[in-house]
Amino acid sequence: MKKIIYSILALSMIFATSSCETTELDLLESPTQVGQDQLDPQFLFNNIQLNFRGFASATGGYGSFASSVTRQFSMTGSSVYAGAYSPGTFNGIWSNAYAGILQDVQTLENFPDAETNFSYQLGVSKILKAQVLFTLVDFFGDVPLEEALLGAENQSPSFTDQVSVYLAAFEDLNQGRALLASGSGIEPLEDFYYGLANSSTSRAKWITAANSLELRALNNAKAGASDLGIDVTARITALLNANNLIDDASEDLQFNYGANRLNPNTRHPGYNGNYENDASGYLANYLMWEMTQEKGFDDPRLFYYFYRQDTNAQNEDIFTLGCSVQAAPGHYSTVTSIYEDVDVSVPFCTAVPARGYWGRDHGDASGIPPDGAKRTVWGIYPAGGAFDVGDAAGIQNEGTDGLLGAGIEPILLSTHVAFIKAEIALELGIGDAQASLEDAIRFSMDKVTSFGSLNPTTVVIADDSDTAANEEVLLEEFLATQAQIDNYVNFVNDAYNAAPGNDDKLNVIMKEQHIASFGNGLEVYNAYRRTGFPNNMQPSLNPNPGDFYRSAFYPDTSINNNPNAQQADISRQVFWDKNPAGFIN
Repeated sequence: MKKIIYSILALSMIFATSSCETTELDLLESPTQVGQDQLDPQFLFNNIQLNFRGFASATGGYGSFASSVTRQFSMTGSSVYAGAYSPGTFNGIWSNAYAGILQDVQTLENFPDAETNFSYQLGVSKILKAQVLFTLVDFFGDVPLEEALLGAENQSPSFTDQVSVYLAAFEDLNQGRALLASGSGIEPLEDFYYGLANSSTSRAKWITAANSLELRALNNAKAGASDLGIDVTARITALLNANNLIDDASEDLQFNYGANRLNPNTRHPGYNGNYENDASGYLANYLMWEMTQEKGFDDPRLFYYFYRQDTNAQNEDIFTLGCSVQAAPGHYSTVTSIYEDVDVSVPFCTAVPARGYWGRDHGDASGIPPDGAKRTVWGIYPAGGAFDVGDAAGIQNEGTDGLLGAGIEPILLSTHVAFIKAEIALELGIGDAQASLEDAIRFSMDKVTSFGSLNPTTVVIADDSDTAANEEVLLEEFLATQAQIDNYVNFVNDAYNAAPGNDDKLNVIMKEQHIASFGNGLEVYNAYRRTGFPNNMQPSLNPNPGDFYRSAFYPDTSINNNPNAQQADISRQVFWDKNPAGFIN
């Protein structure tokens, strides 16, 4: 019973408060706050895990901004980058990191004999802390570290050099692995990522995840290796040779959402925002175009990613979709498919209007028409929504459709790690780039299509007869087949082989990474700044959108409350981004 109470309390707190903002680095003790002697380390560990979920979320966490600037979701705040987001946009991410996760990890560290009594809880927390630090640098560059959590002793922390923060994160990974390997201490009440069916197995999976997060960070930072002062190539080689990396779906680092609607609401935020009373936000026309038009055939994951509320948006009037009677901007015509044999330009207005793929263009800040019941929304993957069988049914039904929100937050999957291996093989000559690319695609296909079999009620019969024959026709038409997957892999392999140089081959790899990373914008955001690929991103509607976000604004709560914090321009580059100014847009 105690376990259940802790779990419900933790879930209630995080899902009720994940969108709140605080003055995060103002950590004065309050008589209304719980003291450390009143805290239970088990509950604190639950809170760390759940806060990390909020930090990583594609809807409200770092994934939301990262997905929008890289055309998974639509950037609608402005057609000019600097106006699309304000410093206030990043208050929640900053607060969740400092006043939430990092503060809680420090509190857990300070419990008596924490390293022996709570080695599992502290080991996992150190790994999550490392990923928070990596991400803060990837977003902002220099951030507070040494003076960040001193509370009343220092309410104006200095900013630590970003290279030092990255190095500190590597050390946290080392400490986390060592704690987990010790096998000692009290078992946690919950592990929201790997479960506790067998705690020794879960410990091993966390160590595998830590290795994979290290590989990810080293790959990200390889252009800045001289700044780090470590032999990045040697460390990458050692990790690859040790071969203890995420390479199976059972090892995927993901948060698993539930199907509970109330008290607490445990569903995927993308489900909450689209399957209740209205659709919120827009998916990017560019991503839907990539999966329907750019290769000349449908991506097998198409009906899993997206659910169409209207299967024919071709004849909408200008009051519903004003751009439907407008011509595409002239600068759009220069951006086409990366595949030579496919002659299509990037989409304008809607992705595929005749089929109902209704999103929004990059930088379309025009007013919101009454199209909430027409927009294409999150599907069964990763949000636990409805599987698209072309029925165009209304899905604002108070959360009764599809998997009821029992989706995932895909933080670092086997497919991500395989893409990292492909990039490393191509750029550093370690491994087989094409084999890793194929692995990445097949891992993604397996992951996504497995959601189609999680709940048979997600498949809707097209007519009133319940015969098995009618159901089989539907499944053949919409569920991905092995033949379709093989055809897709063969197409990509042929494109990779035909690419004349390493840059062209890397473009193919990053194109596939962009598609496979739906729901995880951070990997795409980092890859785009790191490589410049895919190089045919849909332009902003404004032909002169200004500088791309090479880093994010510092949050205004930090700027306003800390005299040591100074706002920086979004064109500033983090230490590992060694590419020329203005090379992406």
